[in-house]
Amino acid sequence: MAKPKRVGIYVRISKDRKGQELGIQRQEKACRELCERLGWGVLKIYAENDTSASTTSKRQRKVYTEMLRDARAGVIDGIVVYSIDRLTRRIAELTYFLEEQKEHGFAFATTEGEDTATANGRMILTIKGAVAQQETERMSERINLSLLQRREKGKPHAGGSRLFGFKEGSHFQELEPGEVELIRLGYEMLMDQKTPGDVSRKWNEHGARTPEAGTAWDIQKIKRVYRSERIGGIVTYKRQDIGDSIYPHPLTRQEWENVQTVLDSRARPAGKGAGKRKHVYSGFLTCGHCGSTMRIQWATIQGRTFRRAFCHSAQIGANGEHGCGKVNRRYDWIEERLNEVVEAALLARRPKPQTPPTDDVTEEIKVLEERIRGLRNRWKEGGMEDEDYFDSLSHLRSDLQALRAREAAATVKEARTETDALAVWRDEEMQNLERRRAIVASVIAECEVFSVGRGRKKPPELDSIRVWPVGAERD
Repeated sequence: MAKPKRVGIYVRISKDRKGQELGIQRQEKACRELCERLGWGVLKIYAENDTSASTTSKRQRKVYTEMLRDARAGVIDGIVVYSIDRLTRRIAELTYFLEEQKEHGFAFATTEGEDTATANGRMILTIKGAVAQQETERMSERINLSLLQRREKGKPHAGGSRLFGFKEGSHFQELEPGEVELIRLGYEMLMDQKTPGDVSRKWNEHGARTPEAGTAWDIQKIKRVYRSERIGGIVTYKRQDIGDSIYPHPLTRQEWENVQTVLDSRARPAGKGAGKRKHVYSGFLTCGHCGSTMRIQWATIQGRTFRRAFCHSAQIGANGEHGCGKVNRRYDWIEERLNEVVEAALLARRPKPQTPPTDDVTEEIKVLEERIRGLRNRWKEGGMEDEDYFDSLSHLRSDLQALRAREAAATVKEARTETDALAVWRDEEMQNLERRRAIVASVIAECEVFSVGRGRKKPPELDSIRVWPVGAERD
């Protein structure tokens, strides 16, 4: 096999709390030294700092995925890593990587000397991958055992964002007196047959705001506070009740269980299809007065059933406060106007004329190869000093390598045909709703809706809505 000239070096470290990237720098240096010894040319560095590759990690490795995509496309013809556990700690992922290497024919090497060109080399590599996975799983078992021992001692998990009622930075070990008073007040209201909506209004009247975003309280946020086991001092491990916390907490276990009974009695099962989008412009309409996202629903008034878009007073607006409730409009008229906007935008997208590939570098490669041959002939005939010859040759070969990388990528790139967006848009079947919404998102960023008053018989004016196209700057 010819020596690869467009190698990608993949470096990764699981934890880098200081963000200094010293670990991946050491790996890159060792990998570059290996490439120099092997005579391989380095094209690109794929670095993933502070990223785990273990079986317990749910985080996507975007740089690793990009590297494999480049290897499939021919942008790089080799991959070098410091060790196999830097590449992956999952045996299934390693097996898939070796299959990709076999199919696309790119070279692979590590600083520890594994050779995937032979059956024995692949077997040793697989064994090392299994050992790396076992190390990760054993570490996970030790950590889980340590966490379980802490929970059994009454010490709850100390991570996560701040919960209402606990002090910032106290790791849920110290209470915020003012917030605890509101939690106790809300508990008494719920026990007095008041609703979570009543509690949210009371908390807002006292000027309380949510810990995460500093916005006003609504029903769902109130429920999340009282549904949290931390409020009742209940310690859980993998969703199992372990015991009581040794730290102070706003409610007792019995009080927390009383709240759950009240909330469960008020809960209603979700209807069939609940949670699914039913309208094309759901989420795109905002109130022109307060900026909160408008809701769309079917309404029956005086025997007439129609769809309406309205500003809900429980919705949080752009200013972090509740919706103003001032706008209530028929949805059908808004939908017709926005349909016209989207269709006009799609009709304006004329298909681009077919042009020759812009990345055709064949002639440039021929010119460079001819220059290299001429340079070599001059040197052989004694027309150039050795130092000048090797310096010029190094620059020309570097340019030639970059051009060949572009040529390889263009050669293997698959032709992609765009879907006829206009045909998709005009298909108004319910199963096509999400595709139509994706088209809307490419045209309309937001539509502000203003009130037109009551009792109007004539159609609303066009300026009663304001459409912001995607990419438009706002005044």
